[in-house]
Amino acid sequence: MEKRDFSARRHSPRAVHTTTLLTSCSPSNYKSNSTIDTINMTTTDNATWKGDVWIDDNWTAEDKAKALELLAASPSSVQAKQPQHQEQQQQQRQVVVFNEFRRNASTNWNSFYEQNQTNFFKDRHYLHKAFPHEFAWLYAHSSDNNDELDESGNPRLYSIPNRKKDEDFTIVEIGCGVGNAILPLLEQHTELVHKHASSDDDDAVPPPRLNIHCLDFAPTAINLLKQDPRFRAAAEEGRATAHVFDLSSMHPSTISTSSSSTNNDKQTTTLANSADVAILLFCLSAIGPHPSAALSRAARHAMDMLKPGGTLVIRDYGRLDEAQMKLSRGEKSLGSNFYRKGDGTGCYYFELQDLKDLFVNDGDDCTKLELLELDYIQRVYRNRGDDSTRRRVWIQGRFRKPIDAAEENKSHVMSIGCIDDYSATTCRRWDNYYSTLATVKSSALPSNLFQIFPNEFSPWQSLMKQQKKGKPQNVQPLEPPYTASDNVAIVDLGCGLGNTSLLNLIQTLQQHQTGDEVSPKVNAHFLDISGEAIRQLCNDERYQSGIASDSVASHVYDVRQPLKIPTHLEQSVDIVLLLFAMSAIGPYKCDDMSNAVTNAIKMLKPGGVILFRDYGRYDDDQLQLNSVSGAQICNNFYLRGVDGDGEEAKVRNRLELGTGCYFFELDEVREMFAGLEVLQLEFTTRTYKKTGKSAKDLNKNGGAAERRRVWIQG
Repeated sequence: MEKRDFSARRHSPRAVHTTTLLTSCSPSNYKSNSTIDTINMTTTDNATWKGDVWIDDNWTAEDKAKALELLAASPSSVQAKQPQHQEQQQQQRQVVVFNEFRRNASTNWNSFYEQNQTNFFKDRHYLHKAFPHEFAWLYAHSSDNNDELDESGNPRLYSIPNRKKDEDFTIVEIGCGVGNAILPLLEQHTELVHKHASSDDDDAVPPPRLNIHCLDFAPTAINLLKQDPRFRAAAEEGRATAHVFDLSSMHPSTISTSSSSTNNDKQTTTLANSADVAILLFCLSAIGPHPSAALSRAARHAMDMLKPGGTLVIRDYGRLDEAQMKLSRGEKSLGSNFYRKGDGTGCYYFELQDLKDLFVNDGDDCTKLELLELDYIQRVYRNRGDDSTRRRVWIQGRFRKPIDAAEENKSHVMSIGCIDDYSATTCRRWDNYYSTLATVKSSALPSNLFQIFPNEFSPWQSLMKQQKKGKPQNVQPLEPPYTASDNVAIVDLGCGLGNTSLLNLIQTLQQHQTGDEVSPKVNAHFLDISGEAIRQLCNDERYQSGIASDSVASHVYDVRQPLKIPTHLEQSVDIVLLLFAMSAIGPYKCDDMSNAVTNAIKMLKPGGVILFRDYGRYDDDQLQLNSVSGAQICNNFYLRGVDGDGEEAKVRNRLELGTGCYFFELDEVREMFAGLEVLQLEFTTRTYKKTGKSAKDLNKNGGAAERRRVWIQG
């Protein structure tokens, strides 16, 4: 969720610290900014440009009045002044569009990083000057040290904040992108350690071990970060982790910081109450407007990452920034001072009071943070190419968690007894699900058996007139192939309403019974935990056509029960279909999953095959579920169909509604079926473009231009 901070690209690191921070918290007392041509700039004539790029900005009352006038004349502000009934309709439309925007936010940022890779943002080498109390100690022996002087005129030295003897120092960056802020700090720490190791001063105190944890909800950004050699070196030492994480919906206790080699379920450490410093750089503005449930949750989750005495540092966009003035002139508003950019990402423009509301303790709520600093930063930037100028407003703050704060929410989400609760209610959940789909005839998920498993279903290709398009898949052919005299036993395990291709095949075989068949017969068994699904399946005319030839059977069956297999199916099945079925059982390493795999394998006759397709890690569905509060049961396992806002709704939905979905890694599937010969196992990705990218089209779909699907097939 890293935002576009152009300042880091256009001035030297030393210039950033020389800023004018206004003392008033009222937006009426700062000189608002905009490079809109109609706001004349009168302050640059005799000014000294810092690094020939920027100067401190001084707004006049006339400047501010003009900016507010332009903002009030924007299309979004004009729409807000419609008659009451039209205004209510407009607000309802905005709610729908904003909710869609929230679901697609991660997808849009992921697309942004897929397109730009690591080339868009430059490394931010200014944090030790913007936040010297938190980061200047890393530059204590650097030529790029802090510019501040103490009372004696010497460079001011800052001690390590919240420091206890022999304790590691932990930094968490939220919305890290590809690491442009955290990696320079890591690089500087490495240099500091090397200088201490080569020092002749035996009394010198060694720098503390630095642990970093990087969070972003764009999987592509996290993958790019993990490839950086600076990150890899720290990760190999157990000092760096990176996680796909949505601050607005996921609590820090869902992220384990234990290394895989030492992880113990009873001693799992998480990000909750772990950070000496948490960094939010141009991140909150991408989440939503203030007030909103999503932004409030994000603030709470950020605060819960801090250990007592830990500090939260923030820099983000300020109200009446030039970028806001430009966005306001189009039809891009998603709410008060919140806009959607052309790439589908969003941006809110803060006032000081917004951050006070989100983070600062008041008389009624003492569970938040202490305010250390909070001000606007205002500057004028010059483009030396065409000598144009831009007036920018940012907001910057520092907040501290009270030393005596209780360490709450240590295990807020890692389970609510979750897995066991879900397992015990699975049958009811799926019955409820299929009760609402009584008119649905087939699954919408890609499940054309003749296309995704052409070798196994080649004996019926000519009969079904289904030819696989595209390049042939690199899979081993079945040996020997089925012959016309064979009776092939197929089990659709977790069948739901039945696989469409299989049902069509059964009907076609029944219609082409001539006594001189050229295709093998099929004996199909449909098994599912939901009695409602089996009831609806039995009413399908294709299924009924198979009853006449005694070629189909169906059973209510719970594959999770240990060593429980229908007697007539044990070691007698040629093909077991597992199509988007295992993901509904639970996390990869749970007893239910292990039992299900064992039972599926025991159904196979010698030479039988399991055909597997299911959700892969960071499929677009997972990215959307990350943005739904209350959806995550544990890492990579979610409830679909839960209401995102409100504790009562969350608890009710967890108990009564929602079906489970796990998103697999390739190695997890390989390990699950370790006892079988692997004929094929690979990721399958598809990108589905949404038509139209105009402002009107984006208003319809919340800003998502495409969906990237990730499945695992084997």
